[in-house]
Amino acid sequence: MASVLSIVQTKGGSGKTTTTMVLARALVALGESVLVLDSDKQRSATEWADDAGPDLGFEVMSVPTGRTLQSAIDRYRASPEYSYLIVDTPPGSDDIVDKASVNADLVLVPTGVSPLDMKRTQATLNWFEDNADTPVAVVLTNVDKREKLLDLAQETLSSQARAALADTIIPTRSATRRVGSTVPRVTTKPFREWMELAEEVRTACREL
Repeated sequence: MASVLSIVQTKGGSGKTTTTMVLARALVALGESVLVLDSDKQRSATEWADDAGPDLGFEVMSVPTGRTLQSAIDRYRASPEYSYLIVDTPPGSDDIVDKASVNADLVLVPTGVSPLDMKRTQATLNWFEDNADTPVAVVLTNVDKREKLLDLAQETLSSQARAALADTIIPTRSATRRVGSTVPRVTTKPFREWMELAEEVRTACREL
């Protein structure tokens, strides 16, 4: 049975699609089989896959409604063809995000470390109070590790009872900023933290 990972953040522009696609590629590099479910009507993940071509190593399926998302999860979760389904969700909180979250084995919330990022992330985590059974982990992304804001963000999130804080921090790098619509070279040094995140996620899913 496939593990379902849902990438959720109420704030737009938080790196959900980048997290989805690079994490998917990293899991493939670890020998896993992955299907990405693109539930955002903007179809960013779908267009990325179209541009990257067959060397991407996994398929992306557009499921722009709650009904089509639920149908895809029901169909492919039980399929031996995939070990992971990764759901790229739209910003906000609606029926699609609700279905992605309720069906998830693990929800990942990508966020930066600015005060606005923390405010939006708290709003996202508050939304999960009604879904208490869903494991949630916050992933700090696009982070300058020299910033004092990093320490403040880690302190704030570590005290958050609703979600765990991922051990892996994704630093700001030009390779990540330029990765859209390409095949991420996840086995190279600029992407080593993404491979570490994939290992952390895989371990977490096995322990659930």
